[in-house]
Amino acid sequence: MLQIEVIGNIGNDAEIKDFSGKKYVAFNVAHSERRKDANGTTVESTTWVSVLWYGDGGGLTPHLKRGAKVFVRGRMALKQYQDKNGHWQTAVNCNASEIQLCDIKGNGNGNAAAAPAAQPENADGMPF
Repeated sequence: MLQIEVIGNIGNDAEIKDFSGKKYVAFNVAHSERRKDANGTTVESTTWVSVLWYGDGGGLTPHLKRGAKVFVRGRMALKQYQDKNGHWQTAVNCNASEIQLCDIKGNGNGNAAAAPAAQPENADGMPF
């Protein structure tokens, strides 16, 4: 099994969806890294991760908004596809087992909220 841990910003407001009679929360997370190339120029690269979190998200769903910083842990799946220009791309998907909000504003204590994901009964029926 491949595991993934990502810290990044949510790219779109989370949506509650239904797949084969089971609810899940879907959103994308962008993880950016900066480094210097051989010429000393700063280069930034961003990796997008599609996240599925089984269940209704509990009390965290209202906070899973575009721009929010989150930590996501779960099972990773890679899929290759051809984009509209015919170039091969690789999609990074995560079936989340844990999500933590890293920057809840206004909670006064600086602690991040966390919640485990509900696990599907049959892992073979997962969309990723």
